[in-house]
Amino acid sequence: MSEPLRPPLADVNVLEIGTVIMAPFAGKILRDMGATVIKAEPPGGDIGRRIGLNNEAGMSALSLNLNAGKRSIELDACEPDGKSVLRELLAWADVVLTNLLPASRERLGIDWETVRQINPGAVLCTGQGFSSDSSLGDAPAYDDIVQAASGLSDTYRLRDGEPGYSPYVVADKVCGMMMANAALAALYDRTVSGAGTWVDVPMVDTMAGFTMVEHLGGASYLPQRGPVGWSRVLTPDHRPHRATDGWVCVMPYTDVNWRAFCELLDRPDLLTHPQLRTTALRSANAARYEEVIASYAASRSCERIEEECRARRIPVQRVNQMDDLVDDPYLAGRPMLTRTTHPTEGEYVHVGSPVTFHGRERAPVRDLAPLDGDREEVLALLRRAARTEPA
Repeated sequence: MSEPLRPPLADVNVLEIGTVIMAPFAGKILRDMGATVIKAEPPGGDIGRRIGLNNEAGMSALSLNLNAGKRSIELDACEPDGKSVLRELLAWADVVLTNLLPASRERLGIDWETVRQINPGAVLCTGQGFSSDSSLGDAPAYDDIVQAASGLSDTYRLRDGEPGYSPYVVADKVCGMMMANAALAALYDRTVSGAGTWVDVPMVDTMAGFTMVEHLGGASYLPQRGPVGWSRVLTPDHRPHRATDGWVCVMPYTDVNWRAFCELLDRPDLLTHPQLRTTALRSANAARYEEVIASYAASRSCERIEEECRARRIPVQRVNQMDDLVDDPYLAGRPMLTRTTHPTEGEYVHVGSPVTFHGRERAPVRDLAPLDGDREEVLALLRRAARTEPA
C-alpha cells in the first residue's frame, strides 16, 4: 500500500495577524489542512489567550484548540525591530489573514498597497464588521453587534417575540470559514494569474446573506408576496422534544419519512390530514406537525425512539449534552478529536479538522506555544526563506 501524501496545504505559508476568534478560526482551518501558520501577536498577546478557563497562563481552553499548531511570535509593529520582522513575514507569506480594522491595518503596514509592494504574490484576506471601503469600515463590531446588524438577532423575535443572541459565537466562526474559503479561492486564482490579491470579508454582509437564504421569505419577491421568515423553523414548538429520559430530535421530513412515521403511530388519518399530508403543508403548519412528534416522544425513552425510527429510516437523534461529547461513541472514534498532553496544561482534547482528504496525511497535532514561544524558530524560518528567494 502506498504511503499517504502530505496534507493538501503543506506548501502554503500563512501569516495570521488576528485576535480572539474570526481570523484565528480561519487560520485554524488552513493549519488543519496542512498550512504553516505563524501567529504574529501584539505585545501582551492575543486576548483570546486570556478568555475563559486557565486564562492567567495565556493557555485558555479557547486558545488551546483555536491556535494549536501555529507558531507564535510577539511583535510590536510600531517599533523598528517589530516593523522589520513584520515586513519579512509579509514577504514570506502566501496568505495574510487579519481581522484588524482598516485604520489599524494602514497604521501597522498591512494594508493592501503596502502588502503588494512587499509581496506581489500574497493574498491579503481581511475581515471586520463592515466592508473596508464603506463609511462604517472602521466601526468596531464584535459577534453580538454583527448578529444585531445582520438580522440574525431578529430571527429570535420572529420566533419568540423579542430579539436575542445565539448562545455561541456564530458570526465569528461563520465569517472565519468564509475568510478561509476566500483565501483558498484567491490562491487558486493566483495559480492562473500569477498575481496576489486582496479579498475583503465583511461580517455583516456575510451574516446577512447567511440568514436571508431561508428567512428573506416573501421579501424575496418584488413586490413582497408574504412575510419574511421560514415558518418551519420559527414556530416556538420547533425544538427537541422531551422523552421519558431526556430530549430527542425526530424529523419525519420527506413524504416517505412521514408515511413511515404514520405507520409507526398507527395513524393513517395523518396521511390525509389537510395540514400535514405533504412536506410543504407540514412546513407551513409547523406547530401542528411538532405537536404530533411531541406526543409520540413523551411516552417513550430515547433509546426506544431511536430504535423505532432508525428501523424505519426516519431521521432521529437524542440530544447529546455538551459534557458528554468527548465520550460520544461516534465523535470519540473520529480523527478530529485527539486526546493529547500539553507540556504545561496537562491532558486535554484537541479539536482538529472534521475534513478527511482521503489518501493524504492529517496535519499532526502540535501544542499551543506560550506567547512568543516560537520566536527563534520563526526567525530561523525567515532566514532560510530569504536565502532561497531568487535574486
